[in-house]
Amino acid sequence: MKSYRTLALKELLSQKVTSILILIAVVLSTMMTTIVGQSIGVLSAMREQQAIAIGGNRYATFLQMNADQLHALEQDERLSYVGKSIYMGSLELSPSLTLGLMEYLDDNAAIYPSSTSVEEGRLPEAPMEIALSEDILKYLGFEGGIGDKITLSLQKNLRHNIVDSYSYTAEFVLTGRLKNNYLGYTSGTVTGVVGEGTAEQLLPESYIYYNVDIQTTDKKSFQAVVDDINKELNIHELDTSYNIVYLNALGISYTANSEDANDKGFSFMTVAGILVGSLILLAAGLVIYNILKISVSKRIKGYGTLRAIGGEKGQLYQIIVIEVILLCLMGIPIGMLLGFLSARGILEAATGLVSPELFLVQDASELKTLIAENSSLNGTLLVLSGAITLAFALFAALPAARSAARVSPIMAMSGTNLKIRRRKRKTKKIHNFEAYYARLNLKRNKGRTAITILSLVMSITVFIALQGFSSLLNAASALQDNHLGDYQITNESVGFTTDDLNTLRKNEAVQSVAAIQFSLYEQNENGLLDEISLEFQLKPGETFQVVGLNDEYWDYFMGDQLPEEQLGQLKSGNACIVRNPIPMSYGEDVLEFTNIEAGENICVAGMELNVLKTLDGYDGYLGIGNGGFTNGVQVIVDDAIYERLTGKDTYSEFLPTLNEGADREIFDTFIESFCDRTPGTTFLSYEESDQQLKESFAQIQMLAWGLILFVGLIGILNIINTVYTNIHTRVTEIGMQRAIGMSAGSLYKTFLWEGAYYGVIASVIGSVLGYVCTIFIEAATSDTIQLVAIPVMPILEATLLAVGACLLATAIPLRKISKMNIVDSIETVE
Repeated sequence: MKSYRTLALKELLSQKVTSILILIAVVLSTMMTTIVGQSIGVLSAMREQQAIAIGGNRYATFLQMNADQLHALEQDERLSYVGKSIYMGSLELSPSLTLGLMEYLDDNAAIYPSSTSVEEGRLPEAPMEIALSEDILKYLGFEGGIGDKITLSLQKNLRHNIVDSYSYTAEFVLTGRLKNNYLGYTSGTVTGVVGEGTAEQLLPESYIYYNVDIQTTDKKSFQAVVDDINKELNIHELDTSYNIVYLNALGISYTANSEDANDKGFSFMTVAGILVGSLILLAAGLVIYNILKISVSKRIKGYGTLRAIGGEKGQLYQIIVIEVILLCLMGIPIGMLLGFLSARGILEAATGLVSPELFLVQDASELKTLIAENSSLNGTLLVLSGAITLAFALFAALPAARSAARVSPIMAMSGTNLKIRRRKRKTKKIHNFEAYYARLNLKRNKGRTAITILSLVMSITVFIALQGFSSLLNAASALQDNHLGDYQITNESVGFTTDDLNTLRKNEAVQSVAAIQFSLYEQNENGLLDEISLEFQLKPGETFQVVGLNDEYWDYFMGDQLPEEQLGQLKSGNACIVRNPIPMSYGEDVLEFTNIEAGENICVAGMELNVLKTLDGYDGYLGIGNGGFTNGVQVIVDDAIYERLTGKDTYSEFLPTLNEGADREIFDTFIESFCDRTPGTTFLSYEESDQQLKESFAQIQMLAWGLILFVGLIGILNIINTVYTNIHTRVTEIGMQRAIGMSAGSLYKTFLWEGAYYGVIASVIGSVLGYVCTIFIEAATSDTIQLVAIPVMPILEATLLAVGACLLATAIPLRKISKMNIVDSIETVE
């Protein structure tokens, strides 16, 4: 032997089973890290595409810009994209739904794929041309086709009520039918497109303002650039609209006057990502560690002999480390290749199961192109995955190497280094010998048992955590709870009675009904209110609004913002919430506005109310349908005292929430009948908008599930490796058991019980750790650590997979071993 280092290769060749198991672990680990690296690009691209479909390919929009401001923005070198459009005005389709017409200039329409996608015909190109979706045409009662004329009566309001609204009627030529886009139903606004040059023909010059979409050259400086632009061009902060969904998908930091803004400090998303990645690598590392530890314990006599003939600790360290490096040199390239092919196959297989439209693309070829562009071979990721696997393999080998290096030559060559202690035990009846013997096997080598169970625990934890982690990829999560109820039933003229509310509540499909009352009062020529008395004076131009909410609406509106005691005060009718008007400016001068503070008492219609909380800005504004914001003082009270303040006892809007699994078609029939009873009643179902949001996330979920299932497969194979190693190293012991009379059936039951114990114990611990990981993952969405619902289904799935894999891993090698000759089993080395 030229060098003691060649002993590493000889041991690998002689210990074939151990070497193969470690090689499999290395290949699987490399496959896993490669798949994660290759898949993350596609998952990120899909998440960004989902965000673009929802809010457009823009970072933010400056609203109502004049020509000078537009020119300054177009010349700003800090902006990589500047697109412009003109808002033409709106048309009320129903009290719950409004049509807004947009004139996109140059190629600006391309950044809004969901609202400008053509199903038939083409997009408008010339003045007075228009494209509308099929559902809008149905609302308008239009029965013509492409090329026919359609007349619309529109109204354009400028922001901040600078001047009176401008109303006009125009005749357009229909050039295209757009695909239905239900995402706007939540906000109550759907979009139509007119040809370039239409604004110049229809709007007075004073009403031609631009909406300017931007992207910044440097993502990191986005907020600083926006702040500088607002200051330089004197843009009101409320005239800056952030595309929150897209900014979140890109990970761009921003601060907006919105509860969805990501200015809450350190994001838990990074923690969740690191946590899941670490668990995956730890699970793989534990398998390598376990196999090497068992391998070293089998060869302890040989290491003792090497120490006795002069071998040094460092030399034994090198032998173990070289073994791992040799296996890594063989396994890592194989794992990289299989990982790359598997990642591509998983993505294409998952996406091939559904219609391409689900992925917000036109056809299958476009979908394959998207996958190909983001899943091409990335050398950096491959090197990184190989380096990570090698590092974890060496790290996992160190304890085994240390154990080999510290072995005592005398104890090792004598055959044992264990001190056997017998404890006094109480005599008790053994009900099931095989189960009892399996428990003894678990206890006799607690270290090996702990490592085996820990390996299973990591796999179970990873499986549960990954299912929760896929929710972080949902770019639409900020919008999915953006409306109350499943339906919106509105009547602004006659209103609804209490009997109508009770009728709706009694329907078996209805879980709850949130109800709102609304009264708007405007000042007369003398600056006074005609129909209601106030003990405070409104400022010029301000309106006064009284809003009544029932208990269900209060729970939604203020349930998480006020303590239970104050919420009870509101529901009992002894207090109110006040929304102050938004300050208006004329040039650089801010006009006077009414400002009421929390803790004050106000008197409305002779009734004194304690103000518990004040609200500012647009967010959370209460109105009927989707009629938009009317500036003024808004006093929000319980429906129990609304009649005393206003003299009215009717509700303007119902928002029913259905029971899970309720039949929508039957309920739609009931609602149609319900609306027919009261003239002027309309309803809007959020089913289509919710479904579109779910489908936009389905693309992410399917790809993520491909990764989850593959990692689950790796976890199962890790279990098989671990249990197989444990059984294989006990071949001699099994032969002795058979020699003293144990039947093959009893042998099977003993080891199957042992495998079941491994699976059950690991499932309990893994489920608890998986739940803890889920808490951190959910915190990545809310930026708040709090208890969340227990993921019952993932836990049950992981438990069944773990127990089933343990039983399978036990049964496969046992079948071969139980058929071996008893003498051969006793004499078998490996």
